[in-house]
This record gives sequence, C-alpha cells and structure tokens, in this order.
Amino acid sequence: MKTDRSISCVSASVIAVGFSLFWLWSCAPEKPAEKTAAAGPPAITPLPEDRVRLSNDPQKTEIFRDAGLGLFIHWGPNSQMGTEISWPLNNASDDYIKKYYALAETFNPMLFDAAAWARLAKLAGIEYVVFTSKHHDGFCMFDTAYSDFKITRTPYGRDIVAQIAEAFRKEGILVGFYYSPGDFRYQFETGRRSQFLMAPDFESEALFGPLRQSFVDYECGQVEELLTKYGDVFMLWFDGRCEPLKKHAWRVRQDVFIGRGEIPTPEQEIPGRPDDRAWESCMTTSWQWSYQPNPDIRTAKEVIENLVHIRARGGNMLLNVGPRPDGRIAPPDEDLLRELGLWMMLYGEAIKEVRPWTVTNEGDIWLTSRRGEETVYAFADLEYGLEGTKAPAGCRFTLKSVKMTPETQVSVLSQAGGCEWTEDANGLHITISRDHTIQLIKNPLLKAGLEPDDKTAPLTWGPDWPVAVRITKVRPDR
Repeated sequence: MKTDRSISCVSASVIAVGFSLFWLWSCAPEKPAEKTAAAGPPAITPLPEDRVRLSNDPQKTEIFRDAGLGLFIHWGPNSQMGTEISWPLNNASDDYIKKYYALAETFNPMLFDAAAWARLAKLAGIEYVVFTSKHHDGFCMFDTAYSDFKITRTPYGRDIVAQIAEAFRKEGILVGFYYSPGDFRYQFETGRRSQFLMAPDFESEALFGPLRQSFVDYECGQVEELLTKYGDVFMLWFDGRCEPLKKHAWRVRQDVFIGRGEIPTPEQEIPGRPDDRAWESCMTTSWQWSYQPNPDIRTAKEVIENLVHIRARGGNMLLNVGPRPDGRIAPPDEDLLRELGLWMMLYGEAIKEVRPWTVTNEGDIWLTSRRGEETVYAFADLEYGLEGTKAPAGCRFTLKSVKMTPETQVSVLSQAGGCEWTEDANGLHITISRDHTIQLIKNPLLKAGLEPDDKTAPLTWGPDWPVAVRITKVRPDR
C-alpha cells in the first residue's frame, strides 16, 4: 500500500506540473511566426525617381570589364526532358503547355551541390556567375512570394538561388542573376497569350500570383526580392525589354550592374570591331542553352580562341552550361571547364584586368594590354617540329605595333626561359620554345602524316592550345 500511495503522489504531482505548464503556455503572449524566405523582400525605401542614376555605376563597370570571364547557367524543370528552356512553349498547343508545366511536379535535383559547382567555376578561372532565376517560362528558381510556380513548390523544395549565391560568393566569384521580363506563365494563366513568348506586357492590369499583383508590380516585386534577400548581388541580367524593371533595380540598389538591358550582349558571335566599353559575348559550350543529352560540344581550343578574340576586342565572355536534371554539371561541360581551367591557370594573367591594345591582332597573333601598365600580351599558336628549336613545339612572330624600351622583358607566362627576342626596323621579333611539361598528347606531326625528329616519340608535350607571351615596359609604335 505504501508503494501504491507513492506512485499515486508522483502521478498527481506530474499531472499538477503538467497542468501548470499548460496554463502558463496558454496564457503567455503569442510568439510571432518566423518569417520564411517567401514572405517578400525586406522592407526598403527605394530612391526617389528623380534622384536615381539611370546608368551603371562607373566603378562596377570597371570591375565587370576586369573580370573578363563569366559562367552562364541555364537550368529548370525542362532539363528532365532535354528540351531547350522555355522556347518549346512558343506556338505550342494548350495540351503541350500543360505537359511542359507539369515537369515542375517531378523536378527533384537531389544531386545538386552548389559548392561543387562553385569550386569547379573557380578552377575554370571564372570571375562572375549569371544564374537563371526566372526564364521566359515563368518558373522561379528562388523562393518568391509573388508566384507559386517555383522551386520551393517542387519535390526538391529548397531555394536554388540562395544556395548559388552563398556558394559562389564563398569562392570569391561575383554573383549575378538572369531574370526574364517576359513571362509566359503570366500570359497563360491570365488568358493573355496574344503576347509573344518573350514580350513583357508592362501595361497589363490582370492580377497574378498569390499576392494578386498586376504584371509590372509582380515583376518589380521579384526584382526587389532578388536584390534584398540574397546578399551582395553584383549583377542583374534582363533578357528582354526591361525599362521599368531596370529603373526599379537601380532605385533599390543604385550600384547594381545591369548586363543585358544596359550593355551590348551578342549571342553566339563576336563583333568584328574592338569596343573600349563594357560588352559581353554569350557563348554556349554546345549549341543549346539548357541541358541536352549527347551534345555537340565545342573543343577547349575553340573556346580559348573565342575568349582571346573577345578580350582583344575589349569584351567579356559569358560561357554557358546547362546542368543535368539531377543537379550535376554534365560530364562534357565539366571536362571542358577543367580544360579551360588549366589554360587559365597558365595564361589567365593575359585575360583578366586587360584592355584592347592599339590593334587587336597582327595576323594570327592576338594582343591585349594590362590596364594601367606598359605591358602587352601576345597570344600565339605553337608549331610542332619548328626548325631551329630544341623543344617539341614553338613559334616565331614579329610585332610592328609594339616598341621596346631599355627595360623591356619578354617571357612565356608560367614558363621559365625558352624565349628570345630582337628588334630592328621591321619590328619586334620573338621566338619561343615550349619547355614547360603540361600534358602528354599524341604527336601532332604523326596526326598530320609527318615524321617527328625523334622517331621513338609517338607522344609529346601538350596541350595543343595558344600560349601567352608577356612583353613588359613597352610603348605603342605609332
């Protein structure tokens, strides 16, 4: 009986304590609910319209031009089928459109690792990233309060943009977001399909999304989210007519750099003339912007030559990859980025923080100059079996636009020695031999049906890419 009474007392005590805790909890003031990422942008006070500067910040413009090489990333639920992003919606039937949009219901990139992407980009010599926060199809890769058609409503359920911003910033890479002013989802759900896929109807008052916003308010709200929720955003990239969005972006953050929408951004081409202002050539690693199975991938040499020609003409290269639906960078793109990274490790000094020289090229030799210095870089292809050199590969060239001074030095970047030069009335004559052992490749002479001097050497030192020659303390030969 004593034991039973002890148990009863303990039970009564437990009940009393529990009742007291419940009473205290029920009488306590209600704790405010934690705000989620989709609660909208932090409260800000945009600059008055009459005080905003409607142009890029000059300092940010120079930072952009110094960067030289960016990584473009097109990604969305469409990657599950290997289609181009958004464009299949153009001229499509309602039935196909519904199937395309239903891909969001199965989008679950469980192998996505933003840190791995950022590390790969860093190795490739990338200085800034531009990620598709919203493409023309209207799908948002961020947790927006203005639309339910977003990554956080998929099986994956996490904010991709937030992870991209954190990971790339950690690697010292400038963060930029692509945003499409055209929004086919808005057109489709509000019955305004008369508009072209990319055409933003900023005059539309049709209400859209959980906050029931007109088109311009919906998009200005999302731009505000991108500029206030994800840390230090260096760039916004508007793919289409964007006047109200661009102005609102500068009202929210006066110093944000606007890419497309403010500077020339040709796609898949390189302008033929040099332009000593900010511009950017957008190039794909294959031919489709979004992930495509079995792509026709560009060679590293082609990408490197494009980069050299763009930088010699004063522009940046924005190189695009389309990740797989599971979240990984496709192996062909990864291989290409690693090859580019090797070249940038060797010769990136001639690509970053440079401007056009007095001429872009002298024949096959392309030129850049170090900003604020008396240094010129010459990019030259190597010749295998060059007569008079001991190394397996070398080249000779003459520059007429470069004048030596008594302090001039000439060297191959990343290599000790292997460089000779003289100057006369005909110009600066340079001979280089590649003595730096980087990779083993099949001897190009054998590929061409020729015999190398060393008959026992089917392999030689590569890779078969341009080298960069540094020429210091020079002046232009006017």
